Amino acid sequence: MNPVLQAFVTSANHAFTHEDGTTLGKLFVFTPSTVSELGRRISASDNFDQYTSHITDPVHAQTTHVYLTYVRDSQFVSAEAGHGQLCRLAELLTVALTAATNGWLVQVVRAVALALCMQAQWAFASTGDAAVYTQTATRLLQLLIVALGDTGPEQTSKKRVAVAVAGLLLRVSLRTSAAPGAYAGKALEARALLGSSSVPRRDKVSFMYWLGRYYLVCYNIDAARIQLDRAFTMCPAWHYHNKRIILRYLFVANMICGRLPTRGLLEKYDMESVYYQLVACFKAGDLAGFQNVLVDHMDMFREQGNFLVLLERTKMLIYRTALRRVSLIDRGEERANVVQYRDVLTAFRVSAQNPDMDVFEMEGILASLISQKLVLAFLFHHQKLVNLSRKTPFPVISQIGKTKPR
Repeated sequence: MNPVLQAFVTSANHAFTHEDGTTLGKLFVFTPSTVSELGRRISASDNFDQYTSHITDPVHAQTTHVYLTYVRDSQFVSAEAGHGQLCRLAELLTVALTAATNGWLVQVVRAVALALCMQAQWAFASTGDAAVYTQTATRLLQLLIVALGDTGPEQTSKKRVAVAVAGLLLRVSLRTSAAPGAYAGKALEARALLGSSSVPRRDKVSFMYWLGRYYLVCYNIDAARIQLDRAFTMCPAWHYHNKRIILRYLFVANMICGRLPTRGLLEKYDMESVYYQLVACFKAGDLAGFQNVLVDHMDMFREQGNFLVLLERTKMLIYRTALRRVSLIDRGEERANVVQYRDVLTAFRVSAQNPDMDVFEMEGILASLISQKLVLAFLFHHQKLVNLSRKTPFPVISQIGKTKPR
């Protein structure tokens, strides 16, 4: 008999019997060092049934058996095989969570869900098969449905793990778009739990981060900015690395909303070199320079998933800046709000480094700016003039489309 196995199964059986989620969470650990050490100690055992047969509940016995098999084989089997074992473990936990009368299993569910996502990432990296993400999303969705369906008291509810699982489901859906939209739609139901005091802070921050990224991909920029800003604010200062990751996406959402970071903030999180170049080009109305910076660092921005968002959603804003700079040229009090086409065309040509731009293309850009309410103005085609609003020709971008309360 292996004393390590015997002690593990005895402790697991006691935890399952007495619904001790804390002890169970300390047993079912997925950190690489712990898995490696436990796997080394039980590597000589090839029959776990003689140990797990003492666990009275068959689901709990199978759960323990699958976990021990995963630990023992983790150093020898492929990442795809390990992912299959964790999928089976998540399936068994779904059954156990459904049968539980309260949320005592939430700590183990959170650990297994996170381990499943990480294993899916490794399996995809080694095989390139997006099916692992689909399988992962399916298991997470099953867990989420059970967690959200609990109507028990908040402090002991299964819903305490719903925010963590929903965040991971959004994370999987963003990896390769393997998860159908219905999966992400179910994850959005967890937003109602963000105000709950029973949900850990780390789960809230993680969920808001992935929710913000989800909104960013859906081009719901204002909602993305709100969620990412909350995640950045709520994330503790000592989690420097996490705050830096959140800031990468908050930077994008804020820029599209016309909010630019200070150089000091970028320096604080070691983002100054590349990101401040984008800020400088944006402020100067330099579209060609902005796009050149993006192309020069294409691999980085594509890996983050921000390349196309920045490329597509900032173009009109940078042309807007170029028009604004032209409008500031002193033309006398009587014509202070009037800009001639030739001045706008010159500014746009310089901004885009496109000497072949003609009046019709320029007029199309102006019409787009006006239709999106980025600029309040009228075009006089025959007179070749842009008549800007005297009051606020360039409204605050983040306030465009919002109605003021009466």
